[in-house]
Amino acid sequence: MIQEKAMIGYITDGGKVSAIEPSWNLGDPDHLGKFLINNWPTREQAIQLIDKGGIGVFDFKKTDYWYVDGFGDVICTQFSFNKDEHRPHIKHLYLWMKGEWQYSDCGIDWTPVREIIKETA
Repeated sequence: MIQEKAMIGYITDGGKVSAIEPSWNLGDPDHLGKFLINNWPTREQAIQLIDKGGIGVFDFKKTDYWYVDGFGDVICTQFSFNKDEHRPHIKHLYLWMKGEWQYSDCGIDWTPVREIIKETA
């Protein structure tokens, strides 16, 4: 199975999204989603992962996406305010919000990763 690229982020205290694109291809929830839940299950750990280099090598980092909608523009151009944010090779988004990791494959709808993993089990 070919793995696809993802971006991982969290909402800063200022309401922006800080996110990275890991250099490895573990995009889908059964791989990266489980990895995030098992290894970085808290907001503090998500911040460490993204801002402090807890994930090791990454290909791209951006610290000022305009909230969740701006981060969604990475995948979705249909409703995008800023089409320059689009990264066509990214197929999965993960965002720490609402007290847990959330997942989107469209940039608009967000579902807790634990629910997606449960559905595929």
